[in-house]
Amino acid sequence: MEIVSKFVIGSDKGVSDFLNVKKLSFINLHKSFINEKEINSYIEEHFDERKTINELNNLSNQLIITYKENLAVAYCLIKSGSRHSLFPEEKRTTEIDIAILQEYDSEEIRTSLYTKFTSATKFADIIWISILQHNSLIEFLKSKGFELVRSNFSKEFKLPASIFCLELSNNN
Repeated sequence: MEIVSKFVIGSDKGVSDFLNVKKLSFINLHKSFINEKEINSYIEEHFDERKTINELNNLSNQLIITYKENLAVAYCLIKSGSRHSLFPEEKRTTEIDIAILQEYDSEEIRTSLYTKFTSATKFADIIWISILQHNSLIEFLKSKGFELVRSNFSKEFKLPASIFCLELSNNN
Protein backbone atom coordinates (compact mmCIF):
# COMPACT_ATOMS: atom_id res chain seq x y z
CA MET A 1 0.00 0.00 0.00
CA GLU A 2 1.60 3.23 -1.14
CA ILE A 3 0.75 6.42 0.78
CA VAL A 4 2.40 9.64 -0.38
CA SER A 5 1.83 13.21 0.79
CA LYS A 6 3.19 15.79 -1.60
CA PHE A 7 3.03 19.46 -2.47
CA VAL A 8 0.73 20.19 -5.36
CA ILE A 9 0.52 23.28 -7.54
CA GLY A 10 -2.53 24.92 -9.07
CA SER A 11 -2.47 22.69 -12.14
CA ASP A 12 -5.56 21.04 -13.60
CA LYS A 13 -4.84 17.73 -11.85
CA GLY A 14 -3.89 19.37 -8.55
CA VAL A 15 -7.02 21.51 -8.50
CA SER A 16 -9.21 18.59 -9.55
CA ASP A 17 -7.78 16.32 -6.82
CA PHE A 18 -8.11 19.06 -4.20
CA LEU A 19 -11.69 19.97 -5.11
CA ASN A 20 -12.77 16.31 -5.24
CA VAL A 21 -11.50 15.65 -1.71
CA LYS A 22 -12.77 19.01 -0.45
CA LYS A 23 -16.28 18.48 -1.84
CA LEU A 24 -16.62 14.91 -0.57
CA SER A 25 -15.34 15.77 2.91
CA PHE A 26 -17.54 18.90 3.02
CA ILE A 27 -20.62 16.83 2.17
CA ASN A 28 -19.72 14.22 4.78
CA LEU A 29 -19.19 16.81 7.52
CA HIS A 30 -22.46 18.61 6.82
CA LYS A 31 -24.95 15.94 5.68
CA SER A 32 -26.24 15.19 9.20
CA PHE A 33 -27.03 18.86 9.86
CA ILE A 34 -27.84 20.53 6.54
CA ASN A 35 -30.12 19.36 3.74
CA GLU A 36 -28.57 18.13 0.51
CA LYS A 37 -29.96 20.98 -1.59
CA GLU A 38 -28.33 23.62 0.63
CA ILE A 39 -25.02 21.75 0.66
CA ASN A 40 -24.99 21.41 -3.13
CA SER A 41 -25.91 25.07 -3.54
CA TYR A 42 -23.05 26.10 -1.25
CA ILE A 43 -20.59 23.90 -3.12
CA GLU A 44 -21.70 25.27 -6.48
CA GLU A 45 -21.27 28.85 -5.28
CA HIS A 46 -18.03 28.53 -3.26
CA PHE A 47 -16.00 25.67 -4.71
CA ASP A 48 -15.06 27.40 -7.92
CA GLU A 49 -12.18 26.03 -9.98
CA ARG A 50 -10.93 29.46 -11.12
CA LYS A 51 -10.92 30.87 -7.55
CA THR A 52 -9.15 27.74 -6.35
CA ILE A 53 -6.43 28.11 -8.99
CA ASN A 54 -5.92 31.74 -7.97
CA GLU A 55 -5.81 30.77 -4.29
CA LEU A 56 -3.25 28.05 -4.95
CA ASN A 57 -1.12 30.35 -7.08
CA ASN A 58 -0.85 32.81 -4.18
CA LEU A 59 2.74 32.44 -2.97
CA SER A 60 1.57 32.52 0.68
CA ASN A 61 -0.45 29.33 0.16
CA GLN A 62 0.75 25.76 -0.18
CA LEU A 63 -1.32 22.67 -0.84
CA ILE A 64 -0.42 19.17 0.24
CA ILE A 65 -2.43 16.22 -1.03
CA THR A 66 -2.12 12.72 0.36
CA TYR A 67 -2.50 9.92 -2.15
CA LYS A 68 -3.21 6.30 -1.42
CA GLU A 69 -2.42 4.11 -4.42
CA ASN A 70 -2.47 7.29 -6.59
CA LEU A 71 -5.97 8.30 -5.39
CA ALA A 72 -6.31 11.68 -3.65
CA VAL A 73 -7.69 10.94 -0.17
CA ALA A 74 -6.69 13.94 1.99
CA TYR A 75 -5.37 17.48 1.82
CA CYS A 76 -3.92 20.26 3.92
CA LEU A 77 -4.11 23.82 2.64
CA ILE A 78 -1.49 25.97 4.35
CA LYS A 79 -2.04 29.74 4.46
CA SER A 80 1.17 31.34 5.69
CA GLY A 81 0.77 34.70 7.37
CA SER A 82 -2.96 34.22 7.85
CA ARG A 83 -3.81 36.50 10.77
CA HIS A 84 -6.40 36.06 13.49
CA SER A 85 -7.17 38.60 16.19
CA LEU A 86 -6.74 35.88 18.85
CA PHE A 87 -2.99 35.76 18.30
CA PRO A 88 -0.36 38.44 18.98
CA GLU A 89 0.63 40.45 15.91
CA GLU A 90 4.32 39.81 16.50
CA LYS A 91 3.80 36.06 16.13
CA ARG A 92 4.12 34.45 12.70
CA THR A 93 0.84 32.64 12.21
CA THR A 94 -0.16 30.02 9.68
CA GLU A 95 -3.71 28.81 9.15
CA ILE A 96 -4.41 25.28 7.97
CA ASP A 97 -7.45 23.67 6.42
CA ILE A 98 -7.30 19.90 6.59
CA ALA A 99 -9.57 17.07 5.47
CA ILE A 100 -9.37 13.31 5.07
CA LEU A 101 -12.00 11.31 3.24
CA GLN A 102 -13.87 9.27 5.84
CA GLU A 103 -13.39 5.91 4.12
CA TYR A 104 -9.60 6.46 3.98
CA ASP A 105 -9.14 7.97 7.42
CA SER A 106 -6.41 5.92 9.08
CA GLU A 107 -3.40 6.48 11.30
CA GLU A 108 -1.10 6.07 8.26
CA ILE A 109 -2.93 8.73 6.22
CA ARG A 110 -3.10 11.13 9.19
CA THR A 111 0.58 10.69 10.00
CA SER A 112 1.70 11.11 6.39
CA LEU A 113 -0.28 14.34 6.00
CA TYR A 114 0.72 15.67 9.42
CA THR A 115 4.43 14.98 8.87
CA LYS A 116 4.36 16.81 5.53
CA PHE A 117 2.43 19.87 6.70
CA THR A 118 4.52 20.30 9.86
CA SER A 119 7.66 20.33 7.73
CA ALA A 120 6.15 23.17 5.71
CA THR A 121 5.00 25.19 8.73
CA LYS A 122 8.09 24.89 10.92
CA PHE A 123 8.93 28.58 10.48
CA ALA A 124 5.61 29.69 11.98
CA ASP A 125 5.20 30.54 15.64
CA ILE A 126 1.57 29.44 15.68
CA ILE A 127 -0.39 27.03 13.48
CA TRP A 128 -4.13 27.47 13.81
CA ILE A 129 -7.31 25.92 12.45
CA SER A 130 -11.02 26.60 12.67
CA ILE A 131 -12.68 23.18 12.65
CA LEU A 132 -16.21 21.86 13.10
CA GLN A 133 -16.71 20.49 16.60
CA HIS A 134 -17.92 17.13 15.26
CA ASN A 135 -14.87 16.65 13.00
CA SER A 136 -13.09 13.40 13.85
CA LEU A 137 -9.69 15.05 13.23
CA ILE A 138 -9.94 17.10 16.44
CA GLU A 139 -8.74 14.25 18.65
CA PHE A 140 -5.81 13.62 16.32
CA LEU A 141 -4.82 17.31 16.35
CA LYS A 142 -5.12 17.40 20.14
CA SER A 143 -2.85 14.34 20.36
CA LYS A 144 -0.25 16.35 18.41
CA GLY A 145 -0.38 19.26 20.85
CA PHE A 146 -3.09 21.48 19.36
CA GLU A 147 -5.06 23.26 22.08
CA LEU A 148 -8.53 24.76 22.11
CA VAL A 149 -8.40 28.54 21.89
CA ARG A 150 -12.06 29.44 21.47
CA SER A 151 -15.38 28.02 20.40
CA ASN A 152 -17.04 29.75 17.47
CA PHE A 153 -19.27 28.98 14.51
CA SER A 154 -18.37 27.96 10.97
CA LYS A 155 -18.69 30.57 8.23
CA GLU A 156 -20.70 28.09 6.20
CA PHE A 157 -24.04 27.25 7.86
CA LYS A 158 -22.99 28.60 11.30
CA LEU A 159 -22.40 25.15 12.80
CA PRO A 160 -20.52 24.83 16.12
CA ALA A 161 -16.78 25.03 15.48
CA SER A 162 -13.61 25.59 17.45
CA ILE A 163 -10.32 27.32 16.89
CA PHE A 164 -7.32 25.21 17.85
CA CYS A 165 -3.68 26.23 17.75
CA LEU A 166 -0.27 24.73 18.08
CA GLU A 167 2.46 27.00 19.38
CA LEU A 168 5.81 25.95 18.02
CA SER A 169 8.38 26.26 20.79
CA ASN A 170 11.41 26.13 18.48
CA ASN A 171 10.62 29.68 17.32
CA ASN A 172 10.20 31.36 20.71
